[in-house]
Amino acid sequence: MDIEFRGNGKRDNPSVGTCDEYGVSGITSFDDLTEARRKIAEAHPGFKPLFSLDDLHQARYTSGHVRNNLGMDDASEQDIAGLPPECFENGEYIGYPTTKEEFAICLRNFMTLVAATSFEDACTHGLTLDQQALQEWIGYQNNPISLLEQPLSALLVPVQQSCQALAAFPNGYFTSDLDPAKNFAVARHFSEAHGYELMGVGASYIGFIRAEPPDTSLANVVAKDFCALYNTSDENLQGRVSKVAQAISGRTHLWLRYVE
Repeated sequence: MDIEFRGNGKRDNPSVGTCDEYGVSGITSFDDLTEARRKIAEAHPGFKPLFSLDDLHQARYTSGHVRNNLGMDDASEQDIAGLPPECFENGEYIGYPTTKEEFAICLRNFMTLVAATSFEDACTHGLTLDQQALQEWIGYQNNPISLLEQPLSALLVPVQQSCQALAAFPNGYFTSDLDPAKNFAVARHFSEAHGYELMGVGASYIGFIRAEPPDTSLANVVAKDFCALYNTSDENLQGRVSKVAQAISGRTHLWLRYVE
């Protein structure tokens, strides 16, 4: 496993330069990913690592559109008063955050955007998992590294809660997707209700990690929320809860698909 500090100046930085990042490669097991996360977090108190997951190129593309469409870059005169010279061109604020000093603007706008959205709102969005999509998800749960596109980016996000790290790499662009506010609501709910911390985002999935694997009882509770998120019908609910709980139980990771 290789972990390399990249700073914030790489052209393909998922946060467009508002956060430093590491490049992580040679991940052969989820234990490797857990260890990389631990090392990075220990080296940077006050920051939450946010890893890229599936299809980083596509995730970066849609994230860029999300930023533009939702006004996450909006800044007041007071916001820009103390920014460094590289944020200006001919005395005018460029208006597209690319420095770490501008992350506070992005975070404030993001938190305003997500404030009123709940897990129930995410559930009523209407996501579903057909049998093929469920089998894909079970496959990723059984072999979590198969979801990852390496090398990974690991952003260093200066936030207190892991769900807030989505401000650095917001996603959910298409109308059928969970949008950034709903993804945040899901991440907050799974943290507060079940002890899962957001650890990554990709083009189709968000990823979570738990300090200890859930036992059978908790796995069943988590599975019921999983089924609520994907609008499982009453006639399929019992069987789906059982399958999902089996894929969750005894494992510290959880992948959730946020696209239709």
